[in-house]
Amino acid sequence: MESVAMERKIFKMGNSFGSTYPKEVLAHLNVKPGDEIVFENLSDGTVNIRKRKVANLPDGIDPEFIDMVDQIIKDNDAVFRGLVDR
Repeated sequence: MESVAMERKIFKMGNSFGSTYPKEVLAHLNVKPGDEIVFENLSDGTVNIRKRKVANLPDGIDPEFIDMVDQIIKDNDAVFRGLVDR
């Protein structure tokens, strides 16, 4: 895939900061108004942006609980991988 650099300015929005997204980025992410995106800060200083996957959860399962479990798995990836060989 060819890499294309696109620039945007950051602006102040109340107590937060904001920016616009190039239409090419929105098309690449396949997002539309109302969709959620996830930012992942990487150790090399870069940031991954992806569309949040929507899962149909069974009744009684809180989406925040799933997010918490997902973060625990990410935070302890090395531990889980080490358990595979046991």
